[in-house]
Amino acid sequence: MLPRIVLVETQGALNVGSIARVMMNFGFNNLILVNPRCDPQSEDAFKMATHAKEILTNAKIVQSLEIALQNCTRVVATTAQERHRNRQLEGPELSFKWLVQSGTPNAIIFGAEDRGLSNEELEWAQRWVRISTGPYQTLNLAQTVAICCYELFGVQDQIPKNLSKKTAVQEAEIDRINQFLERWADQLQQVGFLHSHTRTERTAKLRSILYRSALSQNDLALLEGIVSQTNWALHTKQQNNHKNLLDQDGQDTDR
Repeated sequence: MLPRIVLVETQGALNVGSIARVMMNFGFNNLILVNPRCDPQSEDAFKMATHAKEILTNAKIVQSLEIALQNCTRVVATTAQERHRNRQLEGPELSFKWLVQSGTPNAIIFGAEDRGLSNEELEWAQRWVRISTGPYQTLNLAQTVAICCYELFGVQDQIPKNLSKKTAVQEAEIDRINQFLERWADQLQQVGFLHSHTRTERTAKLRSILYRSALSQNDLALLEGIVSQTNWALHTKQQNNHKNLLDQDGQDTDR
């Protein structure tokens, strides 16, 4: 299954049009723009899109990566920089093979022209890809998307037709994993394992563990149940402690 092309805060309408055109060249049709800083349906965009105007017309504009990645089980992000956040940069072939093996919705994320993807945005992806270049490592956004679409188009033909059905073992969706992680982090902060100054770094490490585990929906449901039950137990204990204090105060008053 070919992935969604997700563009984050894209600045240039010419780039958006060029991306739509290259998507059409390689059979992609699902374009999502997160908070674009240009008009993706401007005259400049349509001029560059040529025969891919339908992709621009049908492109979805959303306010967050969480919305853009709804129902996706596998996500790859592109970056040119080492981030040293428990994740290795990979070449396109390895990551893209993994991406298209999924029989469920998947996506590839591209950052803004002037800054790429932030650390927070990168955390939405299980794998990070860097396009190898010469000494000058900065690629134009449309060029990067073109290279990735070409690589994905070629990799797709290497995947056995029946493999996607076998690998689609009800994998957990990326947005649901991150929603769970936020609830878990709240709980861990409540019991003192996380603190405000350590939460971001430690949560990133926990996220990396969850991503590497390739959770199924059943796996995630079990973890969600554990956190829900633990929250209930903590809340019940707090209520009982409060009740005991009130009872103690009442006994002291009677004396």
